[in-house]
Amino acid sequence: MHRFFVAETAVKEKRATVTGQELEHMRRVLRLRPGDRVTLFDNTGREHEGLIRSYSSRAAEIEIASSNRPERESKLEIILAQAVGKGEKMDFVVEKATELGVRTIVPFLSSHAVPRIDTKKSVRRQERWQKIALGAAKQSGRTRIPEILELSDFTSLVSKSWPCEQKLLFGPGESGETLREVTEHQAHPGSVLLAIGPEGGFTQEELSQASQHGFRTVQLGRRILRTETAAVAALAIVQFIWGDMR
Repeated sequence: MHRFFVAETAVKEKRATVTGQELEHMRRVLRLRPGDRVTLFDNTGREHEGLIRSYSSRAAEIEIASSNRPERESKLEIILAQAVGKGEKMDFVVEKATELGVRTIVPFLSSHAVPRIDTKKSVRRQERWQKIALGAAKQSGRTRIPEILELSDFTSLVSKSWPCEQKLLFGPGESGETLREVTEHQAHPGSVLLAIGPEGGFTQEELSQASQHGFRTVQLGRRILRTETAAVAALAIVQFIWGDMR
């Protein structure tokens, strides 16, 4: 069945309303009709099966047949800090990170990052990335949509007090510990921040700055990966070691 996101407040007892872009997608794009079955999720972990009962100009009325709380979210809370790459690379990262269970995504710029984004453009991109995360959450069966935070600079990123038990910084090449070495001396964390650098890597000053704020520099093997490849690889490995992909 097609899945649609609704606010928690839009679900009351055995009724729900779908509005805004989700209504447009339901009615104009998918051309669903009264009597069609749909699935709703409300970003609190709940999912609702129901039938479209009627449309008005501003909402679809859904009769809920059943509600449940499926266990599809990883118990490992992952924050992905991703250096913004050229073109649509960040679009790809947001989509795949959502599929791999990330809770929060923090786009950032560093010394070797290629794009230069002004404030107005960064707001538009943040909105675009949030829509991509919504689409990926619907497709992958997630019950929570990752939050896309505002574009950050590197200093703000590493100096912020993140609620994470482990903070790992990934750059190209063989410098730093391996993930095996990290896990051998680390109890099972409940939360982790993964910072993925640009393809040009981090400067020595940035590496030192990150280390001073509790980040561990980690490598992903002998080959140099593109930044979007590194993000997917790091997420999959961490979910396998500490998350729900075992």
